[in-house]
Amino acid sequence: MEIYSENYQLKSRDVNMYRTLRMSALFEIMQETATEHSEILGSGIDVIRARNLMWVLALQSVEIARMPRYREQIRIETWPGRTVHSLYPRYHCISDSEDNCIIRSSAIWTLADIEERKLVSSSQSGFDYEGIKTGKEISLPRPPRSFYTSETMSFTVPLSYIDMNGHMNNTRYFDLAENVFSPAKEGLSPIRILIEYSSELRLGESYDIAWGEKDGHCYLMGGREKPSFRLVVDY
Repeated sequence: MEIYSENYQLKSRDVNMYRTLRMSALFEIMQETATEHSEILGSGIDVIRARNLMWVLALQSVEIARMPRYREQIRIETWPGRTVHSLYPRYHCISDSEDNCIIRSSAIWTLADIEERKLVSSSQSGFDYEGIKTGKEISLPRPPRSFYTSETMSFTVPLSYIDMNGHMNNTRYFDLAENVFSPAKEGLSPIRILIEYSSELRLGESYDIAWGEKDGHCYLMGGREKPSFRLVVDY
């Protein structure tokens, strides 16, 4: 098993008005490279769909030394950790042209049944990875411990936010965040991001969204009776 590596030059669609990488674009880059690597490992989308399965992201944390800028050349590396029951850890390191790892990420993915929307263990799916250790890993994410909100709004999921799995794609939550967080509007870049996905947001359905800012921490959550997601961004 080898690390997957890909070079990429930031395009205008990837950056905000301050010419730095958008949060949603960062997560798109990590999502796409993880997808490419899963194809190489024999667990790509077509393979798992043939078994009526889909990849689902449960938790992800990111540590950022700095955000890359428009037209900057970066290298993305990604590799899996060791599978534990129904949990599939995955790591990312994004480096600049001088080989400095400026962004590190750890994530926990799961496999779910497409029809029942229930988690499937590795013994049931047949996908089980020994994983790789590089020394570049950050700790695996845990759910947010504290949360603060002061503002609310109603949000209806548009068609443009829906992915192949029929739910709101994990990267789109960060567009929601940037639209309400004041540090993002001021051009500040995040230094830490933590997101927990508990349940799906579906096309055309409306959800209560709450957010707040306190001591440099920005919070965003949404759902109905229980939160479907919780996001914390530190600036």
